[in-house]
Amino acid sequence: MPADGRILPQLKHTSPLFGSGDTVYIGGFGEVTEIDDPTGSIRRLLELLDGTRTVTEVHRDLAADFPEVSAEEVAAAVEQFDEAGFLLNGAVAPEGILEDHELERWARNINFFGSYAHLADNKYDLQRRLRDARVTLLGLGGLGTHLLLDMAAMGIGHVRAVEFDRVELSNLNRQILYRESDIGQEKLYLAAERVRLFNPHIDIEPVSLKIGSTQDVLSVIDGADVVISVADRPKMELAHWVNEGCVLQRKPLITGGLETQRAVYFTMIPGQTGCIACWRRQVLHEDRVSDRLLTEKRERQIGGDNAAFCPLVTMTTGFLVGELTRLITGIAPPVAAGRLMQLRFDDYEMSESERWERLEDCAVCGKDAVDTTTAPKLTEAR
Repeated sequence: MPADGRILPQLKHTSPLFGSGDTVYIGGFGEVTEIDDPTGSIRRLLELLDGTRTVTEVHRDLAADFPEVSAEEVAAAVEQFDEAGFLLNGAVAPEGILEDHELERWARNINFFGSYAHLADNKYDLQRRLRDARVTLLGLGGLGTHLLLDMAAMGIGHVRAVEFDRVELSNLNRQILYRESDIGQEKLYLAAERVRLFNPHIDIEPVSLKIGSTQDVLSVIDGADVVISVADRPKMELAHWVNEGCVLQRKPLITGGLETQRAVYFTMIPGQTGCIACWRRQVLHEDRVSDRLLTEKRERQIGGDNAAFCPLVTMTTGFLVGELTRLITGIAPPVAAGRLMQLRFDDYEMSESERWERLEDCAVCGKDAVDTTTAPKLTEAR
């Protein structure tokens, strides 16, 4: 919203006007809204919504051709179009929010955010939220390299990247920031250097660390707005340490991975969703077979299946950065909050695999375990 509070309704270019005669169509990119318009007044009204007039001025100019349409009817129509997501505020400007370089580099982002914005919103501010966000990324393997590059591409301003491993030849089917000439070198600094070349405006803070405790997690997530964990060793213990650290510091956690032929991911928001410990307990009580398998995997230190295919890596990354965008900007609620989402390679069908609730007596996130009155105040989704 502009500082002076002006509203100049503007039909979005992503909601173009189509049709002729007695019918008006709005949209055309997957969804179309059909409106009967026997007099032509609606078409004329939509044409006047060009971002240069207030609602009062729109009525004034519409009344020149359609004097029977009242100011109240125009205001009601504008409100309905806004609720439908067809309108932007033409008075909104980027001054004081984004610089000229940012406007050009992320012009397509801004147009995307504009498709979600309403009259009370500022599409430039949504990009600013990405720029000002601080993300801790755990792991720079298959998912992590894609994530770091994607975050740089979408305009995330600060990433603390945590990794300890070195490049191996078998990494190169999916870990896109490394080359054969890098074999034997540390992943962390190679990844940071190459992403900085792509986007010199991103602040990457490399941390060379093999996480071995909750305290390690706490040390690297301090100051972050969101944590993304795609580190995978030791699998079961790492999930516990990251979960406990994020709950203690009240940091939203986005995590996921590959299980041979499927991609999976979920989101944990302290104080709002159940944590990983809640999930584990519910599996214990509701699915004895899965519980036995998880217990045996932990006892035998069985990790992943050592199968990873680049298309599934890329799709999983898209889900994870999509959740990150939702959490930071609030354009929509997180899809995977408190539930495990899965996509199977054989048919690309996305579905909910499991769901869990927050347990009040959970030893990690329950009301007696941690102060949740200061849970993260994320931007509310529209």
